[in-house]
Amino acid sequence: MTGKLKLFIGILAAALVLSSVFIYNYMSRDDSQHSDKLVVVSPHPMEFMIPLIREFENETGIAVELYSRGTAEAIESIRTNPDVDVLWGGSLLTVGPYIDSFYEYRYFSNVPSVIMVNKDLIGDIKIEGYADLLNPELKGQIAYADPGKSSSSFEHLVNMLFAMGEGDPDAGWDYVEQLTENLDGVLLSSSSAVYKGVANGEFKVGLTFEEAAVTMLKNDKHIGIVYMTEGVVSTPDGIYISSNSSRLDKAKRFADFMTSRNVQSFMASNLGRRSVREDVAASGMVIPLSEIHSIEADKDTVISNKDAWLERFDALAKEAAHE
Repeated sequence: MTGKLKLFIGILAAALVLSSVFIYNYMSRDDSQHSDKLVVVSPHPMEFMIPLIREFENETGIAVELYSRGTAEAIESIRTNPDVDVLWGGSLLTVGPYIDSFYEYRYFSNVPSVIMVNKDLIGDIKIEGYADLLNPELKGQIAYADPGKSSSSFEHLVNMLFAMGEGDPDAGWDYVEQLTENLDGVLLSSSSAVYKGVANGEFKVGLTFEEAAVTMLKNDKHIGIVYMTEGVVSTPDGIYISSNSSRLDKAKRFADFMTSRNVQSFMASNLGRRSVREDVAASGMVIPLSEIHSIEADKDTVISNKDAWLERFDALAKEAAHE
């Protein structure tokens, strides 16, 4: 690791204290005043992005205009706003239908879906997988975001369909219908609302992504991480460069930097995110993939059915909520 990358630890610690300042600096700028800055939109948590963005700026001298958005809004931003250069985040399954909008993409990290449990609230309720979420004692106590707005929630929908359908997504809808009934009309608007809601005691369990749960654990929240016994889909997310980018060289340098061995090593060691690089050691903060019951979701099937699946889920959720 380079000397500069060693500074990441200090930057990360400082970010916990100064996060409100950084968020103000990145989020309060006028959209029309980007000048020659690289414009990046991302659904990643701010505490994850800040140290990486700051080091990129220090290393390259390239200023970044960073906007935090939910995945659906982030995708819409880069597709409709020609001044946005990079979409940083969003799984390949979620972004896949819009891939023609991008010049190129790189795998950034490997993101398993997990169930997050509040240990102070769960009591003796067993949580080992999806089937356990149908327990009547959890009705209204399950944090799940609208999969039409949240990439991690769409990943869970895909995971449920393939896991509970034993490889046949059509057979998984019986489970999804039962789950929507146990949500009891509660459907959150963002990925962050899920993991923060569980960590802060608003819900007993939540359907989220691994790195978010690890971050809550690092912040001394009393949570547990469950890898579903029925099977875990682990999909890489990406860095996507807009086909309309007028700062292509800077965008490529951003992608190169974020996928470099040094940065990926730091990410795996300190930020709870799994690297996609084979030459980067697995994070000690998560269990090895070899110990997880991993299953595959057919990419083409997911991409071609995404809109129909979202419409079907929305209808089931509204029916369960008696709307």
